[in-house]
Amino acid sequence: MTAGHVQKIAIAVVIILAFGLMLGGCSCVLTRIIDQASVTMRGLACANEMNQKAGEGYDVREARAKWMQALDAYNQGDYARADRLIDETYDAMKDMEIVAERVYYQSSGGLTVSGLLFRPAEGSGPWPTIIVNHSGFGTAGDFSDVALGIRDRGYLVFNPDFRGSGMSQGSHEGAKGEVDDVIAAIDYLESQGLIADGRIGMYGQSHGAAVSVLAAERDPRIKAVVAEAGFYDAVDLYNKAKASSDPTAQTLMNEFLPMVGGTPEQVPEEYAVRSALNYTDSMQAATLIIHGELDPICPVDQARRLYDALLAAGKTVEIILYPNEAHTVVDPAGRNEVWELMFAWFEKYV
Repeated sequence: MTAGHVQKIAIAVVIILAFGLMLGGCSCVLTRIIDQASVTMRGLACANEMNQKAGEGYDVREARAKWMQALDAYNQGDYARADRLIDETYDAMKDMEIVAERVYYQSSGGLTVSGLLFRPAEGSGPWPTIIVNHSGFGTAGDFSDVALGIRDRGYLVFNPDFRGSGMSQGSHEGAKGEVDDVIAAIDYLESQGLIADGRIGMYGQSHGAAVSVLAAERDPRIKAVVAEAGFYDAVDLYNKAKASSDPTAQTLMNEFLPMVGGTPEQVPEEYAVRSALNYTDSMQAATLIIHGELDPICPVDQARRLYDALLAAGKTVEIILYPNEAHTVVDPAGRNEVWELMFAWFEKYV
């Protein structure tokens, strides 16, 4: 939203209001202006409210589906349809149910971190458990749809807010302290008697995939990992992003550098601890690697190298590559296939 857009909207509103006053009290109804600027403002406000509700544990699946339709209409320039779908998104949020509880626990560095706990509808536990590690610098609520899909298969699901995310203390560390937060989550869930017979799996995407693999390499309690679009060599990630012309890759690297404290030459140990390729010998979990071959952010050769290293170490590992996908699989058919692959992996190994 530019200052020019805001100014145009303000002028339009003033003109309409002034015209209403000139009519001398006429009981006319003002029509909402529907253009790109107004729909942008409404769409962002709607998304913020929806994401807040997700973080509070509400089931936002229907609302998210409507909002995504609105976004599609917006991208096509059909602002009237986008506006109607935003109204439908708000309507969907009126009847949402709470499906998760917010819990807090202690992690390394004396931090209190948090997450959303999704209990299966049936039984009182313990249950086989899946940890869902969100991507980027998002929140636990961002992946509530994923959690509910897994929960409906009979699993207890926990979505952690890594340090610096959502309701947690601390700052993002780029797959270092976040690994501590995930392992501490397992400790917490075990202390509450919620995990059945040590049956634990993890799904992670992007940053969450790196955290998942690193956590499984450190903690033998994790029986299975599904890692999508992750980075597994932090030095290579830095070098590729530095040489990349992709603006997203460059932006992420600019955010990543302060977390690790410098370049690979300046702080090599900080890059080493964030690189799952350094610890493949200690991996005990069955690992399914999923990656798009056109990924400009986490290059696909990192996925191939992780697969080769785990295979050479005699570990249980498979890799699925999508030749026409970039950073995560977005094609609907491919997306559904990823979920089915994940469910089958957890059913087999968790």
